[in-house]
Amino acid sequence: MGVGRFVITVIFVFGSSFQLLLAQPELNSKRQIEGVTIFHDKSDPLIYYFQPGNLVLKKTKSGAPEFKFLDMRYTGTKCYGDIGEKEFMSLVKFGVTMKPTPQEVLDRIKKKLTSRKSIRLKPLPITQIHSRVIIPVESNTDKNYEVVDASGSLEAEDKKGYSSSKSYWTHRTYNVKLNKHESQLLKQQLDGNLLGLSLNYSYYSKLWMENEEISGSEELVAAFEKDSVLPQQDNLKSRIVLSNTLSIELDTKKHPETFKQLDINEEIPASYAVIELKCYDFIEDLRPDLYMKVVEVEATTMDNQKTAISETKFFRKQQDIYTKHIQFPYAIQMNAPMRYRITEIAINGKKTISNWKDKPECSSVIDVTSTSKEQKFISDIVDVEIDKHVFNNEILSEVKCYLLYTINNQLKTKELVFSKNDEIFIKSIPYKKDKNSQIYYLIKKYDENGEILLENEKELLDNYLYIN
Repeated sequence: MGVGRFVITVIFVFGSSFQLLLAQPELNSKRQIEGVTIFHDKSDPLIYYFQPGNLVLKKTKSGAPEFKFLDMRYTGTKCYGDIGEKEFMSLVKFGVTMKPTPQEVLDRIKKKLTSRKSIRLKPLPITQIHSRVIIPVESNTDKNYEVVDASGSLEAEDKKGYSSSKSYWTHRTYNVKLNKHESQLLKQQLDGNLLGLSLNYSYYSKLWMENEEISGSEELVAAFEKDSVLPQQDNLKSRIVLSNTLSIELDTKKHPETFKQLDINEEIPASYAVIELKCYDFIEDLRPDLYMKVVEVEATTMDNQKTAISETKFFRKQQDIYTKHIQFPYAIQMNAPMRYRITEIAINGKKTISNWKDKPECSSVIDVTSTSKEQKFISDIVDVEIDKHVFNNEILSEVKCYLLYTINNQLKTKELVFSKNDEIFIKSIPYKKDKNSQIYYLIKKYDENGEILLENEKELLDNYLYIN
């Protein structure tokens, strides 16, 4: 493919995606019509947005639930340090469908919004879906459930898993690995022929909001504002727009295909997606210059006769998808060397192909997130400790610590509060800021009357802060 033709094609694709990325749904315009939450665009009076639908468990053509509990048994390997022992590595995989808003309902909403026929009612752009699997447990304590301690996520397997400017995605697959304890909880349920768990999920979107008020000296605020020429897009802030729980209860006697035991040892059979790719560039907006990232993974087949390559892509326009499980057309050797290659396509059309890299030995996860050198931001955590004797002085009732920094050249603050009733005297503040920019902290001490004893802001030079 010639360079000139490539650039023209990319610019055409980018044009359609930017319409989605530059949407400015306004938080204060939120309202309910026909039971659907609607937002108005801040910059275009003819554009409105409707919320996504709730999730339901997907069914196969035969009516069976699209659910698999794979209890994979293996004889210990060098990778797990348990050679000769019988161990388990379980996976839960199930399909979900997003309930659509019927077209007739959307048509009625448009009529109630305005009599102007030129308005457009579009899906609210979703930037992130936070999801966790919860397993109910029977216990003698107050604990009634177990939160699966793993980074499972909703993944797109085909075109039905991607949203567009006209409609939401319809079908995605949830994949999550279980540790030994979590696997045992599900296997205990199998004894009663009823398998049950829940999926908690929250949709996030960037909504237009007023800028935050900043505390600090006039000199500090003026210094930040001097370098902050902000377009209106920087008023977009991530907020939860819908949160719900999907309950999954399966009669395993009626649907025995939902549970399967598999001996894998050193071999991973074809069609089993156990190689997991992670890319946080888009969901955390680490690379504003990047449009798409293509990842190729190469593995060795069991007969050592050929290599198998699997390819997948991560997109800026689908930033809520940051995890993908890949599979190969042939059975592969899990413990044989694997390698991967990354191709980056920038917003300006520039294409960069990296050299092949070796996959970390014995790991089933490949993180292709940009390195800190490539990122435009720095993520860190500040540990703040307060002298426990500070509140021995009866005058003080509360101490607040503020961080002041910029992200995308926009001033941000984060607050941490200590009170005399606290039992913990050290807390943390996570943050993400522009690379090579300064970060300041400000301490405010409050007396019983609410009056403030203010300390001057200072530049933060370490990731630990002590207040006395």
